Amino acid sequence: MSRNLVNLDNVYSNNVGTFQKIANTVLNVTYPDKFFQEQFDGGKETLFAQLGYYGEVAVGAVRAQLISNKNGGVKASGVYIQIFAVLENYRGKGVGSQLLKFVEEQCKAHFQHNIYVHVAVDNEKGIQWYQRKGFEQEGEVLKNYYKDTTGAPDALILKKSL
Repeated sequence: MSRNLVNLDNVYSNNVGTFQKIANTVLNVTYPDKFFQEQFDGGKETLFAQLGYYGEVAVGAVRAQLISNKNGGVKASGVYIQIFAVLENYRGKGVGSQLLKFVEEQCKAHFQHNIYVHVAVDNEKGIQWYQRKGFEQEGEVLKNYYKDTTGAPDALILKKSL
């Protein structure tokens, strides 16, 4: 019996530092420590987070938030991907696909039909990857969306309907 090279695991207080390191290494935005610790605070938000492993090495991370709009306001309901990162040397090996599959499963489990993600306009590889996975641009470019970034400050909203 063969073992899968790509596996996912929950983010716990003892491995959140690895999650944070992957996110802050890959992404052009640096998130504060508080952002990573809040998933253990038991607040009002429903968050889903996983680490992606290639072999025994953590090489990817995803964190998504359930956005349930029960009052019919202007905020779209669905699942919003806050962080999606795979170390460059491990891209194309299925880690990102498994992380996205996890988000899709969480979306369905919470009776949601849409997944949203913001992607910097200069992240051409990321935009192409999401499009290959069924995402489409939603709305106009968001000007100056990213405040503390080493890349472009503008972002696209991409949406996938399940």
